[in-house]
Amino acid sequence: MQVFKTRYVIIIILFVSLLGSSILFSMPSSSAQKEAQIPSWIKNVSGWWAYDDISEKEFLTAIEYMMNNNIIPLSQIPCATFGTSSTEDVPNWLKNTAGWWSEDLIAENEFVNALEYLIKKQIISVDNKKIIGKVPVESISFAPDWIFNKDDLVFVQSSFFEVYGVYGDCGFSSEGNSVWNTLLLGINPNKMDMYNEVAVWNDPQNTVVVYPYFTSTAYADQGFYDYYGGYCDTCTTTKLKQPTPTYNSSGLGHQALTVLGYSSITDIDIDKDPSILQQFDKVIMLHNEYVTRVMFDAITNHPNVIYLYPNALYAEIEVDYTDQTITLIRGHNYPEHEITNGFDWEFDNTHPYEYDSLCQTIDIYKIENGWMTNCYPENVFLRDTEQLFQLLKVIKDL
Repeated sequence: MQVFKTRYVIIIILFVSLLGSSILFSMPSSSAQKEAQIPSWIKNVSGWWAYDDISEKEFLTAIEYMMNNNIIPLSQIPCATFGTSSTEDVPNWLKNTAGWWSEDLIAENEFVNALEYLIKKQIISVDNKKIIGKVPVESISFAPDWIFNKDDLVFVQSSFFEVYGVYGDCGFSSEGNSVWNTLLLGINPNKMDMYNEVAVWNDPQNTVVVYPYFTSTAYADQGFYDYYGGYCDTCTTTKLKQPTPTYNSSGLGHQALTVLGYSSITDIDIDKDPSILQQFDKVIMLHNEYVTRVMFDAITNHPNVIYLYPNALYAEIEVDYTDQTITLIRGHNYPEHEITNGFDWEFDNTHPYEYDSLCQTIDIYKIENGWMTNCYPENVFLRDTEQLFQLLKVIKDL
């Protein structure tokens, strides 16, 4: 065993050092750069696991402890739901590295850097509910139809807002990585001074945010996008679905604004009673891509509308409240391919702004009855940047 370790220790040290360099570049605030404060029992556990005296599950318990105590800090908790672990979860080279660290053949911070990298890249799978446990969620504002078991929420990260995930609600990115399907925003008690500058809790302004219920339905399974993709010939009519705070329905934008005290209605409210908008001095539209003719007229006739997301008022639909369905009438290349905006709206800003989701520079420009943005700002609400603060300040002041 000692001959094997001597032969390969230099190679492994170089590999771990390269991993550490990558992490230091992308996560400069990582405490892995500092002298790690790891209890001696974890070092013993690592050695026992390296030489098969304990199971991998017991070793992962030590990793959970290090994450809970910020020895392994992560900017975001990966979405994973592994109640148990198998020997396929952890690379074999880490087992060797753990043994060498336990014998002081490599530095402590190099071992921590390696663990941090593997967890961030989801190469090591741990049960994130065990890492975080139950979290305080009293400050999270939920729309009436968004029902979650609060014990199933996992603290994901802290940005301008607190960010929570629904335990087990994982999907896959285009790169094949496991990602959170649903993220929920809450208030960070340490940032109340900043919130007070952009919130309307104590502001006399009369503003409302319009949640895009119809658009949420259009993007759901058996919705219009199954028709566009050729998967369903009859899906130009689809059942109204329970709304969920997704990317396509501008769920983060809606949560951020309602958490900050803005009143909210849905597009159904406007369709049933278009005069409702007359009660408000300012109307904030989100990704309200699919609207009825009644809605279009009511919104475009209001004198002060913030179209926070490009692609609003893009396609005309009809609603059957008896059957609880919506039907695509015109727009989005339907019924003829040449038709883009179903209302032939002169201020349509879908192209190219809808496809800029990075929003590195957000420009808010004036149109006839309000203001528009030049990018799709959904991911901005997960940032902890001056840009988000300034955007929220502008929304409040317009």
